[in-house]
Amino acid sequence: MNSMNADAGSNVPCRNDIRSILSCLKQVQRSLGTVLVFILLISTAFLVPVYAQTNKDDLEKKKEQLLKEIESMQKELDQTKKSKTATLGQLAALKKQIGAREKLIGNYNSQINQIDKEIITKVRAVRALDRDLDTLRINYANMVYYAYKHRSAYDKLLFLFSAQDFNDAFIRLKYIKRYSAYRRMQAELIRTTQLDLNKKMSQLKTQRSAKKEVLSEQEAQKKKLAKEKAEKDKMAKTFTKQEKQIKTALDKKKKEQEQLKKQIADLIRKEIEDAKKKAGGSAGKSGSTVSSLGLTPEAAALSASFATNQGKLPWPVTKGEITETFGEHAHPILDNVKTKNNGIDIKTAAGADVRAVFKGTVVSIISNPGYHKGVLIKHGEYYTVYSNLSSVKVKANQEVDTKQSIGTVYTNESGEATIHLEIWKGTTIMNPQSWIISK
Repeated sequence: MNSMNADAGSNVPCRNDIRSILSCLKQVQRSLGTVLVFILLISTAFLVPVYAQTNKDDLEKKKEQLLKEIESMQKELDQTKKSKTATLGQLAALKKQIGAREKLIGNYNSQINQIDKEIITKVRAVRALDRDLDTLRINYANMVYYAYKHRSAYDKLLFLFSAQDFNDAFIRLKYIKRYSAYRRMQAELIRTTQLDLNKKMSQLKTQRSAKKEVLSEQEAQKKKLAKEKAEKDKMAKTFTKQEKQIKTALDKKKKEQEQLKKQIADLIRKEIEDAKKKAGGSAGKSGSTVSSLGLTPEAAALSASFATNQGKLPWPVTKGEITETFGEHAHPILDNVKTKNNGIDIKTAAGADVRAVFKGTVVSIISNPGYHKGVLIKHGEYYTVYSNLSSVKVKANQEVDTKQSIGTVYTNESGEATIHLEIWKGTTIMNPQSWIISK
């Protein structure tokens, strides 16, 4: 801006000789170049970067997703709270809801930080534009004043006719045109800068209002979080007093789990041995390869199709949330105690339909005291197990399609309905969560 001020001030008007005219013409050209660069800076320097806007949109989408998850969890908790007796399932659900709420508060923090960065950028833009606007106004005022003061000396016809030859007159005409264009551009630049300044001020006001709104929402979520943590602590204290009963129930569940695992493993081994006999192979120790399993070409193709759908398989229920993942986990109440899950547990609506996650053949209908009724389905060398059913709609050796209903989920006395899903490859247990579609 300093170069603009120098060019547009007292240095631009010239004496009536060709050297001075050429010098002034160069000054005007430099000034025009400076003005064009400044316009470009105004147009681009203070725009919100695309990355920042994308990040803002991602935060908003994540916030909406977390709000929906919390709302769904709250409905489930309200449903289970109708029972007067608190359960470990309720405690686990409450802990999960607290975790989701903490993520939501973290999301609000990220949004506030993003807004703060945008506000700082806008404040800097406003200050820079305000300074430049003052400079442009002073610059333009000097030009107008000098032109008015020396108006008789700048009579266009006199200026042109006093030229020594045609080339001299042509250069003077170009100077007059460019100088006039420069003054018009200066006036337009002042108007554009003022409009841009007003726009930035309006955006700044909007962003400050948005920050105030986000802070208010965050404060409301913090209050809800504090209430949920207090409820969780109260529930945990109740269970701590029942440590002996919990340990007894835990031992019972472990035995039921081992029993279910043995049932499934025995059925799979029998299937493998029968397949190998039909294929003319040995009925000895089962292997894990397709050839050693004695699969027919059709079964091998089904097995390959199942494998290519890893991460794409549908859920065994239309609506649900995973309440316990695969593998070992710390017990929610007992210190230094771990539980193990051979599959995943999905909480769903009472009486919900349970569906096959892939086409296959029903191997057997199983029964277990802790997991009630179950269905074992074969998909080539892969097997899926659906247990904790109250009723079964299929029978052994029946062909089933993907998403076909095979039974209904069992609902306990507290109103909780949970489907237990396991996936096996031969006699090896897999993690079902890596096979079904992720939410």
